[in-house]
Amino acid sequence: MGDSKAFLTISRKEAGYRPVHERIGDFGEVEQTLNSHDRKEQAARCMDCGVPFCHWACPLGNKQPEWQDALYKGKWRDAYRILSETCDFPEFTGRICPALCEKSCVLKLSCDEPVTIRENEAAIVEAAFREGYISIINPKRNGKKVAVVGAGPAGLTVANRLNRKGYTVTIYDKAEAPGGLLRYGIPNFKLNKNIVSRRVRLLEAEGIQFKMNESIDLKKLPKGYDAYCLCMGAETPRDLPIPGRELKGIHFALEILSQQNRRSYRQQSYDPFHRELPRASALS
Repeated sequence: MGDSKAFLTISRKEAGYRPVHERIGDFGEVEQTLNSHDRKEQAARCMDCGVPFCHWACPLGNKQPEWQDALYKGKWRDAYRILSETCDFPEFTGRICPALCEKSCVLKLSCDEPVTIRENEAAIVEAAFREGYISIINPKRNGKKVAVVGAGPAGLTVANRLNRKGYTVTIYDKAEAPGGLLRYGIPNFKLNKNIVSRRVRLLEAEGIQFKMNESIDLKKLPKGYDAYCLCMGAETPRDLPIPGRELKGIHFALEILSQQNRRSYRQQSYDPFHRELPRASALS
């Protein structure tokens, strides 16, 4: 590893948010980014722990200490290569992940200043796109066809993995555009939809076919495939059987988020909630 004592002299530095007066005028992402020097300095704080709890806490099993070291040494291409071994879409997770790795970082446990792992991850993948480290992969086809039902994070991931193993993959989804909750659930200020579209274009260039506005009946799956993968997500909300639940003007969060994302994406112009809810409160 690099500087195993950097955490003693370098404090945690977050990129922070855009100024309030600026971000209230648009729906763009609110997080800023650090320059490459500051980002490498933050990566240097990774201590090469004997037991890397960050790796243990990550649902994907990311190799944080390894790509932090590559980033610290300025080896951005190597950092992306290591990161992409376990994470298909770090441009998403680097923006929306709750960063369980940081909550388990030894520096979090000892001095409440964990390494900026999530921000470093986002910086690595954006550098990879910018510098051309991410290229189109056209694998040799194995003659097998797979239908994936659902174009959300799970569907995109399984399609990406199968496609790179040589399967011909077609994704079906009832929505107008791919992404699932990435596009229709998460607000633009957290994940700009251009980021989702950029990845979808890359997947299409690699041979994955998207069939949108397709409602699939599980009793009548499309024919001609060797296998099917069902990735429909969990759209059914958890209701609250409390007094007043039957009153008008009560909606689930995903109803409003989906509708607002469609408006900002110009897929829907009518805003029923704005007319219905001039004053609103949230229960979460």
